[in-house]
Amino acid sequence: MNQNADIQKILIREALIVTLDPEDRILPAGNILIENGRITAIGEIPPDVAASCDRVIDGTGRLALPGLVNAHTHSPLSVVHGAFDLLNHRASMWLFQAYTANRTPREVYISTMLNCIEMLLTGTTATLDHFPEQSFGPDDVEAVVSAYRDSGMRAQVALRIFDGEYNDILPPDGRLPRKLKADVERLNPYAPRSVAELHDLCTDSIERWHGDSGRIGVGPAPSNPIRCSDELLEMCVKFVDRYGVGVHCHLLETEVQTQIAQKLYGTTTVRHLDDLGLLTSNLSCAHTIWVDHTDIELMADRGTSVVHNPESNLLSASGLAPIAEMLELGISVGLGSDGSCSSGDQSIHRAMKLATAIHRVGKSDRSKWVSTRQALHMATSGGAAAMHAKDKLGALSVGQSADLVLYDLSKPWWTPMNNPIYQFVQSETGAGTDTVIIDGRVIVENGEITAFDVDPILEEAGALVPAMKERNRDLFDLVEQVAATVW
Repeated sequence: MNQNADIQKILIREALIVTLDPEDRILPAGNILIENGRITAIGEIPPDVAASCDRVIDGTGRLALPGLVNAHTHSPLSVVHGAFDLLNHRASMWLFQAYTANRTPREVYISTMLNCIEMLLTGTTATLDHFPEQSFGPDDVEAVVSAYRDSGMRAQVALRIFDGEYNDILPPDGRLPRKLKADVERLNPYAPRSVAELHDLCTDSIERWHGDSGRIGVGPAPSNPIRCSDELLEMCVKFVDRYGVGVHCHLLETEVQTQIAQKLYGTTTVRHLDDLGLLTSNLSCAHTIWVDHTDIELMADRGTSVVHNPESNLLSASGLAPIAEMLELGISVGLGSDGSCSSGDQSIHRAMKLATAIHRVGKSDRSKWVSTRQALHMATSGGAAAMHAKDKLGALSVGQSADLVLYDLSKPWWTPMNNPIYQFVQSETGAGTDTVIIDGRVIVENGEITAFDVDPILEEAGALVPAMKERNRDLFDLVEQVAATVW
């Protein structure tokens, strides 16, 4: 993508606009003016202003909405769609490694671009990428940033760091057979690194890449608090104070993590994070399933956001997050796809629909259900909050970044038009994505990516897993043995 190209002055005419602005306006046939990557007007546009535009897009028969935000993904796992089934969280965490360890920077770039392709073609314009799956270096960070730059997407690269053991994915008794334990110690892709090393790596990455292209952020992302020392978590607080970056982490995805936390801290993980000064509006937490009412109240009071991952949580049998209670107490909740091997896809449309369905089961009080409108806000403004970008994203209003999507209303699931919000969440799959604009640049036109050449990326991505299976043969053998033990 040519980042030096002038950003066009664009007019979208006569679209059905769902603004999701503070007034929740819906304009049956409205106009959107885009200048310098921002929305500068919505509604009536004077003829002389319209005539001065570089490009006019006919919005007739199109629905305009803010771009969706995938607030928790793992780009290295983009090539692991459908690689396994019937695995719990422990077992799948080991298998992830065999597919992702020991990649070259080029392979990091390709897997990130593949993730971007799937997101762009289903209307996602921004993402929070918890990257990578194991140890990494400056070249890997440069590769993932380059991919987001070339794709045209908006992204927060959340550097996944840890200096402790992954005890939550060992067998319940913490023991492995002696021979297997020795092999794990020899090949362990989850080998911890020192706080000093991680500090230098994060500092270098933030100073080099945070703010790249005006669309890409970089910040620290503890893998999971129980896998990190207090020193490392306090280091993240210092990064927030110094650079103003956001922090992201997995939080209480499985029940065993609550048990480990009680042994480590003598309290819950949420309360421990608060004691360290990390539980603030700068923190976003993926999953957040095994929390109690007091935890939720504390997170709401501190302004910490949550990212709900309904597909992966259900498929791994990790549990059901108390999302309705979080929303009722005022927590900002976003949506994530998680890695493609955990959910099967990168579609926030699926996550939206599932978020409305699973939180209704067994609840006779309909006022406690997650509504369609709430799910749509989770997929937009909720994700923007998780990315520390609510002032830029999540609504179509004057001053917001021009990140928006036009959907084709001629698709059968839009006929007849009954309610644009309900149909968007419950019926649209992303297949109706027609035009994607990010930062005032057209990235997708007529349902096809025009910002970069997709075919070479797909060709390289197709060869990535066979290469991993050959290169990581010993690791595949090891993790299959470990997975069988932890199952």
